[in-house]
Order: sequence, then structure tokens, then C-alpha cells
Amino acid sequence: MKIWYQVSVDFAHHQTFARHLHAYANHVASPGTSVTVHGMDPDIGRGLPQADVLLSPVSYHQTIKRLFLRNARKAEAGGYDAFVVGTYAEPALRELRSLVEIPVVSAAESTLLTAFSVAPKVAMIGLSQQTVPFNRASVTRHRFGERVSGIYTVNEVMLERTLDQQFDAPQEYIDQFVAAARIAIAEGADAIIPTEGVVATIVGVNGITEVDEVPIIDGVGVPVICAETAITLRRRLKIGPSRKRAYVRPSPEALKVLFDTL
Repeated sequence: MKIWYQVSVDFAHHQTFARHLHAYANHVASPGTSVTVHGMDPDIGRGLPQADVLLSPVSYHQTIKRLFLRNARKAEAGGYDAFVVGTYAEPALRELRSLVEIPVVSAAESTLLTAFSVAPKVAMIGLSQQTVPFNRASVTRHRFGERVSGIYTVNEVMLERTLDQQFDAPQEYIDQFVAAARIAIAEGADAIIPTEGVVATIVGVNGITEVDEVPIIDGVGVPVICAETAITLRRRLKIGPSRKRAYVRPSPEALKVLFDTL
């Protein structure tokens, strides 16, 4: 199996994160599965800081959504068997599933569904306050609100330049994550999801699988394994996205006119 794992981070500025994410995604994958991790395309991001890309809706539309739509088509054309939306903001998820035939797996949706299989109430712990609105939007999109006990952060603010440093000396960051998890547990969480790639990768790489008997849902491993499952379901049982209403495919003519220039 070949899996394209797409995130929105500019790897040119976060090479340590890119290296750890790629290694960990392939570590958790099944034998014979290859996971290729992709970040921001230079011609789309143009070196802009993450804050400029994420905080303005129109900038987000012109960069992140365009990135995911274009690269999902690249993945399908390049022979990949599944495309993972590795950012918990789930950019253009509905559009992606209508655009390609290969399975599109959302990190947010897959980890939440997995968490619900082992716990009645689930908390999400993100990178910073900037990520909270995106997490809330994902919960609302999937109508999971009744089972999400809260959305928390490791830090109120996380500056771009400090992201990679967490991998070289992770203990302080892990301690902060555990402290946030304990607050979430005290407020009703029976499972915890570390959301966004940096948090999920640090937690996964360092083997944090539970806090005070509460399971930590692997935010990188689960999407990879769910992508493998989606591939198997498609191959063996012919299960794919609904084309009746939810994920109607564009006509071949529309694909050529609208998407060949992405």
C-alpha cells in the first residue's frame, strides 16, 4: 500500500518535525505499507509564516485548501492508494472526497471515531489557541459535540520558531501535555486525542499511550492505520464514498476545466 500523508506545515522551515513525522508514520504502518509525508508546496505557501496562512479565511482558502485539493489529485495520479488529511482542521474534506476515487482519510475524524470506540467522553489537546477554532469546527462538522468533553491546548501560544525545538528536548513539552491531559481528565475525559501534527508526533514518538489509565489516541498512527483499512475495504468489499448527494464527482469536462490548473 502507498499512502500520501498531507500536512500544512512548511517543511523548509521545520525539517526536524518533517523527519520525525515521516519516520513515525512509517514506523506505525503495516509491513509493506509506505507512507510519504508532504508539507506545504513552495509555490503555494511562498514562504509565508503559518499565522499569515491560517488566521485569515481568505489566505487559508488560497493556500491550505488549494494545497490539499491539488495534492490529492497528484496522489491519485501518482498511484497512491489513499490520501490522509493530516491536519486536524480538515481543509476541504467534503470537496476532497468528491474530487478523487482513492480513500480520503481525515486525521480528526478517524481519531475521534477511534476514541469513541474505547471511551464515552473524549477530549482534544491541541498546539495552541490558534488551533482551537479549527478543532471546534471539526467536532461540529461531524456532529460529535455530545461526546467531546472539551478542547484544550498544550500552550496558549506556540511560536513557529519553537516547534522543531520540542523534538530535541521533549521532556518539558511532554510534561505540559500530561498536565493538560490531567485537567481534561478531571473535567470528564475518558480518552485524549493530541491534535495537530506536532503534538501528535511528539506524543507518539515518545511512547505516551496513557495518562492516569486514560488512553491517548495516537494522532498519527490512527490515521495511517485507518487509511490502510479504507484501502482494504475498497479493494475487498468495494466500499467507497457516496456519489448520490454527499460526494458527487465532477464530470470529466469539469475536472479538466476547473482542476487541471490547480
